[in-house]
Amino acid sequence: MDTLQDLCLVGLSHRSAPVAVRERYAVQPADTRKCLQELCKSETILEATLISTCNRTEVLVVGKGADDAAATIRRQLFRNLDEEHLYEHRGVHAVMHLFRVASGLDSLVLGESEILAQVKRGLETARQAGTLGEHLQPMLTQALQVGKRMRNETEIGQGTLSVAKIAVDIAHRAFGKFNDHMGLIVGAGETGLLVARHLRDAGIGELDFVNRTHGRAENAAAEFGGKAFRLDDLALAIAGADVIVVCVDNGAGLLTPAHFAERHNRDRPTLVMDLSVPRAVEESVADLPNLLLYNLDDIEPVVERNRRARGDASVASSEILVAEVHKFLTLRTYAAFSPTIADLRQRYDEVREEVLDETCQEQASPRELQLAHELSKRLLALSLEKMKEGARRARSEESLDREYQRYLQDL
Repeated sequence: MDTLQDLCLVGLSHRSAPVAVRERYAVQPADTRKCLQELCKSETILEATLISTCNRTEVLVVGKGADDAAATIRRQLFRNLDEEHLYEHRGVHAVMHLFRVASGLDSLVLGESEILAQVKRGLETARQAGTLGEHLQPMLTQALQVGKRMRNETEIGQGTLSVAKIAVDIAHRAFGKFNDHMGLIVGAGETGLLVARHLRDAGIGELDFVNRTHGRAENAAAEFGGKAFRLDDLALAIAGADVIVVCVDNGAGLLTPAHFAERHNRDRPTLVMDLSVPRAVEESVADLPNLLLYNLDDIEPVVERNRRARGDASVASSEILVAEVHKFLTLRTYAAFSPTIADLRQRYDEVREEVLDETCQEQASPRELQLAHELSKRLLALSLEKMKEGARRARSEESLDREYQRYLQDL
């Protein structure tokens, strides 16, 4: 790929689609590798990676022409989806978008702490699937570096921010003190354990766990001092819970109104937070008396307040992002010079030997040989520096900043 014209990203996120749409097109972790391999079986896609979280499903590819690659992605992953819910970025805009995602700048919760691990997981899965190559591998690697730098050098990384934290904040406002309330986490995976830590920090009275794999629920219960329930005992676990947070994969319709029939404390509210995509709690649960049901779309007002509070940090991050995009493009351009550099190095060696033969008739002293080698070495270094300078000037940071502002306007 000599230019960026064959780089294409197609996806949907909380910016473009409600959770009812996002859940239909989420790719479960167990299916990601196969999905990537199927994409790369097409004649239009050479490399591919996929990021699928509760708030986005995006595919980044290098193809044989961006138009054909984008059509393949739409056909295989987003069939029958209204165009208004999809976005597409090409070339340098695709690089900018990836770096923003890794930095937490495009997250539902600005600066969230989980997205960097999710991008890393996407890289590892694509590597295992054999769908990474010389173009996407360095791009994803640098995206992770950009995310770390953004958190270290800007206010984006201040505090512990995540969808899990926002959910617990909502629960805290609903109940006030938690010390006489019981919590239940359905799904003892990464997000579930993060919610549990936040609830513990907020002073929850007791914290129980339900998980498909009972051993994981037992481990979590041991860590947090609660009880572990099997999935078959979900209704029993729910009966005494005041705060129920559901974080499961591929659990559409897992919780139904029947699971809430034996609630002990019907005289006070039961708060149910469904952080799953697809949604694991049936919508009809919201019709039960004295029960509040929130999903990812419902926490948007709290998220928006957080986003406004961190607006200055988001603006300050633009300089870093543009600089990192410039660095990536410079390294990429310079890497394209590798065959030329190898030829240049060989030619310098040949000319040096020719000059030595002509001037010394194979009688060069050790001192003359040392000088000749040092001279050719320094001249080669000077030539390579000029090539690097040319690569840096191929796209100035000023022009990239203007390009980034255009990108932001199109969001």
